[in-house]
Amino acid sequence: MTNRLKENILSLFTLKGAEYIVSFITLPYLLRVLGPASYGKILFFESIVAYGVLFTDYGFNLTGPRDVAKADEKDLPKEFSAIFASKLLLLCVALIVGAPLTLLLGERLDTTLLIAASPALFGAVLFPIWYFQGIQQMRFITIFNLAARTISVILIFALVNTEEDTALATLLLASPPLIAGIFSLIMLFIKSPQIFKIPSLKEVVNKIKAGFEIFLSTVSINLYTTTNNFLLGFIAGNAALGLYGAAYKIIQAIKGVMGPISNGIFPHISALSKQSRPEAIAFLKKATKILGGASLVLFILTFIFADIIVSIIMGEGYMESVELLRIISPLPFLIALSNIFGIQTMVAFQFEKLFSRILMASAAVNFIIGIPLIYQFSSVGLAITTVIVETFVTVTMYVALRKRGIRLI
Repeated sequence: MTNRLKENILSLFTLKGAEYIVSFITLPYLLRVLGPASYGKILFFESIVAYGVLFTDYGFNLTGPRDVAKADEKDLPKEFSAIFASKLLLLCVALIVGAPLTLLLGERLDTTLLIAASPALFGAVLFPIWYFQGIQQMRFITIFNLAARTISVILIFALVNTEEDTALATLLLASPPLIAGIFSLIMLFIKSPQIFKIPSLKEVVNKIKAGFEIFLSTVSINLYTTTNNFLLGFIAGNAALGLYGAAYKIIQAIKGVMGPISNGIFPHISALSKQSRPEAIAFLKKATKILGGASLVLFILTFIFADIIVSIIMGEGYMESVELLRIISPLPFLIALSNIFGIQTMVAFQFEKLFSRILMASAAVNFIIGIPLIYQFSSVGLAITTVIVETFVTVTMYVALRKRGIRLI
């Protein structure tokens, strides 16, 4: 690997480590202080705000690093401004359309919690991680993000003490991306003011058009992730969502160990695929062995020690989550492989249409089996659904690539 790639991966590990501070230090505390029902409320309203994040991201978290990595230096202002303006435009649309839609929640609508969760939406728009990934310079935003999350952890321990502090906990969990985003933009304006320009309407429209297939992909992914949380909370209640969400947070943390490597190599593969497709495929084969093997070990360890993990992190009040954690323990392995087959290969090689079609089919499978399983088995039904769908995604992507002569295993 090049020195820049190594540094980029190291920075992303630090960035992910900052998220672990929130997960592994605050999660056990919040689960005990708030209880399953109140923690489920946080997850419920986080899932609502996640729809806004999904819409404003519009797949730019994938296409942005790729386009920036492939752009010549003179074209960077054009790329940055077009994407950033597109995200601001989509934010305006999300607020105008989304605010009235929340009224459909009826008595489930808690305006205070919804507002408390909203900084995550603004942070997703203002924090240009995609740009720094593309230029493979993650050091500064890693520092900003680490500082913001550290402050969040301190305030959670100092101010969140009872179930009555649920709204405050939601606000403190949602704020770090917004704080980091503001400081990163200030730094960019000081160090690289030339990248800020007013794009033409045509440039913005072209960016939105070019990202449509990836947007469909991200919508499909969220139809069997975020929407599943919403459905479980709506059908089975906040307590069931709290039990499942706590187990899934552990899985997110475990699979997140592989995340910095995946995010770090994506712009590298995007640039390499432009220079030499055989070299890019050879690099991907090595990545498959490393990420696949490591995530397989994590899957096995999680399954074996699920009861110990739940007892230490969640406490005795969450022992029902042991079964859920064992059911979803294969997810880090499955998602590591599907990430390589899908994002690292299909998106980097610009097979966006194939990528989105597979994920749209997966979303359909999710709804066909998911809704009846949730109604019948509550959180266990959702856990089973999630594993089946992720297996479908991984196998389908692998088969599709083999048919196109790309064999990574």
